[in-house]
Amino acid sequence: LAFQIIALVCNFSSSRGLTARLNHCDVETLFHEFGHALHSLLSRTEYQHFSGTRVALDVAETPSNLFEFYAWDYRVLRTFALDETTGDPIPEKLVKALNASRNMFPATDLQRQVFYSIMDLTLFGEHTSKPVDTISAVADLKRKHTSWNYVEGTHWHTRFSHLINYGAGYYSYLYARCFATTIWQEVCQGDPLSRSTGSAIRDKFLRHGGAKDPSVLLKDFAGDSVIKNSGGGIIPDISSLCKEVGL
Repeated sequence: LAFQIIALVCNFSSSRGLTARLNHCDVETLFHEFGHALHSLLSRTEYQHFSGTRVALDVAETPSNLFEFYAWDYRVLRTFALDETTGDPIPEKLVKALNASRNMFPATDLQRQVFYSIMDLTLFGEHTSKPVDTISAVADLKRKHTSWNYVEGTHWHTRFSHLINYGAGYYSYLYARCFATTIWQEVCQGDPLSRSTGSAIRDKFLRHGGAKDPSVLLKDFAGDSVIKNSGGGIIPDISSLCKEVGL
């Protein structure tokens, strides 16, 4: 009998007393990482090497992005976001205001993620033997692919840790966001806390880890609309994401 222990090591702001106080950004981060934890805890693969998060990079961030949706849903938040004094659940009006603020600049946020992905692919792409001037390369990409100006004399990308952990793979966050948005709309949004929804997430997705072809896994779980063929390969269908951000 094998046992598995998954730990989320968090660095949240300290709270006085026994009651944890997290801002909503922390809650979203916690739900994101919890998605990774569930991926490992609920996988049931024959070989350990394919368990949990050991999946194709294109779908590695999908469970974590999916559970971010739960952090923005009033039906979920009201089950644990309680007033410390009265015990009353978080007001629905406040959750609506949070979602409204989130939806103020979705295209700008999407543009930023596209820029990060292009930058990552460029820096880790094919180069000549001549050393690459990363500062100039990033500046050129920012001018070409974003609507905001590059600030001369800065080199913020040297502190962008995902360039190390996800070398040439940061695009997977955009892929995962597309997949997760389709899954949320097609499978979870109607009743995110129901047993049927939870069972579908566990049995049709998380339990397979990396032991099932990602394209088959996604289609079996969320339907044919989750992916599409392009240029001889498979890419996410972006229609659900466009609907989500109002594009």
